[in-house]
Amino acid sequence: MSIPAILVVDDEYNTRMGVSYTLQQWGDGKIDIAAAENGQQALNMLREREYDLLITDIRMPLMTGIELLEALRREKNEIAAVLLTGFAEFEYAQQGLRLGAIDYLLKPVQQSELIKMAEKALNKARLAKERRKRLQQHFGQLELGEAAAANGWQGQTSQNQDPLSLRTSNEYVIKAVQYIDGHISNVLTIKEVAQQVHLNPSYFSVLFKEEAGLTFIDYVTRLRMKKAKELLESSSLSLDAISEQIGLQTTSYFIRMFKKFERMTPKQYRDQVKIKS
Repeated sequence: MSIPAILVVDDEYNTRMGVSYTLQQWGDGKIDIAAAENGQQALNMLREREYDLLITDIRMPLMTGIELLEALRREKNEIAAVLLTGFAEFEYAQQGLRLGAIDYLLKPVQQSELIKMAEKALNKARLAKERRKRLQQHFGQLELGEAAAANGWQGQTSQNQDPLSLRTSNEYVIKAVQYIDGHISNVLTIKEVAQQVHLNPSYFSVLFKEEAGLTFIDYVTRLRMKKAKELLESSSLSLDAISEQIGLQTTSYFIRMFKKFERMTPKQYRDQVKIKS
């Protein structure tokens, strides 16, 4: 099992070395500590290998800490990050938090606060990795189930890919999908889900489309239809009850949407399932 790796980024030599030394002493040889003196150097290092935690100053030459985070997010690198900031940089720190930074530390950095923050961040990064792994396995099983259902009920070829089968390691999208799945019986808005993953709704909308290949609305609607099919196949619930369980306010709207996606009414789909079984 590989040991955790932390990258410390600061153009001030004393801060960079002080933070690195404190973490090395705390880690007692069980944590790999690397250092960079600006954002551009850090970005190159992060492209070469995987790190578990990024601790970066905000104001640096060549590339600031905020620009570094923006570049990483564009490259789909969701590394846990902690910002180092001065009193006059709170606005920048808030911008960093919107880009997914876990928290920030005020300069001069106190050793006890640094250690506490590193412990918290590494633990959060570990849990996120485990969550991603479980969710990827879950989506893999869903894809197999959908393929089998498609072949069994509709005669579709196994080459068809389920649009709900996400292949992403993006922590924000994974968390969003988990929230959507657990609240599919509710009226879901992009603002609500973005708040749950601590992102700006506009940024989240673009990120979700890039990672999922569907807009937020399309994904939620398709998931509602998928849940509806499962209920039609496995239960004797009325259409009113099903529309309520999948978060649609009227049965007529449910029927209209189902027919749009499946080219048959919910009743026709249920009858077809009965015949095939």
